Amino acid sequence: MTNYPPPGDQPGWSNPPPNPPPPNYGGGYGNQSGYGGSPPKNGIGIAAMVVGIVALFLFWIPFLGVIVAIVGLVLGIVGIRKASRGEATNKGMAIAGVATGGLALVGALLVTIFFFAAIDEFGSLFECIEQAQTIEEEQQCSNQFEDDFTQ
Repeated sequence: MTNYPPPGDQPGWSNPPPNPPPPNYGGGYGNQSGYGGSPPKNGIGIAAMVVGIVALFLFWIPFLGVIVAIVGLVLGIVGIRKASRGEATNKGMAIAGVATGGLALVGALLVTIFFFAAIDEFGSLFECIEQAQTIEEEQQCSNQFEDDFTQ
């Protein structure tokens, strides 16, 4: 068996330099604040974005859509304020929560207003039908309801 010298001991050969450690840009899993404080808390911004997206799916349900949209909007505002103070690093998610919550709030308010208007119209229809004495009067109530509802 031939015994060869290690590559660094051969003439004309040299060992490659060891790989340098990767640069540290302040990221990683440890202390991310850089000031010895606690790492940023991003829960509010994430929650704002998730609740805002959920509000976009629920805006068509009267009352519930308004409530969920307001929660998303408030969480987004709190998340933006925390990110502005340097307590969080996900300002974009908080902004997304404000945007989706705001859009959902506008839609939910329109749906809720339409809901109350429809309830009022149906109430008028039922009251008219209760007071009707003949089938013709009931039909007149129905025609009046259709005219009022389509305007």
